[in-house]
Amino acid sequence: MLFERSIFTVSVVATVALAAAGVHAWVVPPEQDMAGHVLYTLAAALLVVFPHLWTLLYLAMTGRAAAAEVSDRHVSPRVLSRVRRNRRRVWPPLLLACAGALGTVALGQNALVGRHAWTHAALFLATLAFQLWSLWAERKSLWDNAELLADLDARALAALGEPAAGPHP
Repeated sequence: MLFERSIFTVSVVATVALAAAGVHAWVVPPEQDMAGHVLYTLAAALLVVFPHLWTLLYLAMTGRAAAAEVSDRHVSPRVLSRVRRNRRRVWPPLLLACAGALGTVALGQNALVGRHAWTHAALFLATLAFQLWSLWAERKSLWDNAELLADLDARALAALGEPAAGPHP
C-alpha cells in the first residue's frame, strides 16, 4: 500500500501544480512573466505525466503477477477480471490527462505568437478536468489493486503453510 499512496500523492501534487500554473497565467499575464509561465507549465506537465505512467506500468505488471498466481496456484479467474477492470477504469483518464498536459504545452507556442490563444486556454481547462477524473480513477484502481494483491499474498502464504502478515501501514 505504500507505493499506491506514494504515487497517488504525487498525482495530487501534480493536480495542484497544474492548477497553480493556470492561476499564475491568469493572475500574472504571460507577457509579463513568460519565463515563469513556461517553467511552471513544464514542471506541471512533467508532474502530470510521471505518476500516470508509473501507475499504468504498475497496473500492467501486477496484472501479469496476478495471472501467474492464477495459473500457478489455481486461484479463481475472477481475480483477473478484477485486475482488468482496474486497468480499464484507469487507462482513459490517465492517457487523456497526459496527452492534454503535453498538448497544452505544445499549444502554448500558438498562444505565444498570438494565434488561436483560446485553444491553449481551452485545452488547459480540459486537461484540468481530465486530471481530476484521473485522480478519482487512479485512487479507486490503486486501492482496489492493493487489496487484491494483499489477498493474493495471503493465499500464497497460506498455501506454503506460513502465517499471513498483518496489514501494512
